[in-house]
Amino acid sequence: MSSDTFNLGIVENDEPFREEVIRRLRGLPSARKVTGWPSAEQFLRDPAHKSIDVLFLDIMLSGVSGIELVRDLSEKYPDMRVVMLTNMNSDAMVFDSIKNGALGYILKSELGNLAEIVEVLGRGGATITPTIALRVFSSFRRVPGAEAPELTDRERQVLSLMVKGKSIGSVASFLGLSDHTVHGYVKSIYKKLNVHNRAQLASKAQELSLM
Repeated sequence: MSSDTFNLGIVENDEPFREEVIRRLRGLPSARKVTGWPSAEQFLRDPAHKSIDVLFLDIMLSGVSGIELVRDLSEKYPDMRVVMLTNMNSDAMVFDSIKNGALGYILKSELGNLAEIVEVLGRGGATITPTIALRVFSSFRRVPGAEAPELTDRERQVLSLMVKGKSIGSVASFLGLSDHTVHGYVKSIYKKLNVHNRAQLASKAQELSLM
């Protein structure tokens, strides 16, 4: 990727945040074109997605998750540079994102210098915000202890929303699932973490750096 300008995109279901990022991206000298989508599904249906050079991608999307989408994009479009956007500094999500092809992981509260982020990614580099970088390095220094159970991408989404106090109905509505399906995910999460209520769930998730 050697052009001086790039086609930039963002997939983000929080409309005010998405529009703010689009506005900032359009002000960059390196921006050739900027496009935004509210969901992975709409992104994939739009033929314009194939021309994106640098994509900012929300992890917590309803429907197809950000991690599922970056996995698909890394296989189909290896030259597309994807940076994950999130409000969560979960170790598991950081490593899952990187493992599935993301070249950046940025907290929305630490979005910082977009011009620098685009230039670094556009030139073939990678980027990570300081708070996340500290957690990544700390994970390598962590004293061996309890192993975190293997949760699916969807289970991690449900876990995040449950820990934030969302009801089953709210989680189902946000993710576009039925209450019955969410109940199934919750039952599986409780079993994997060996917990019996939300207080234990939040404590165990924090202990295992799942959040």
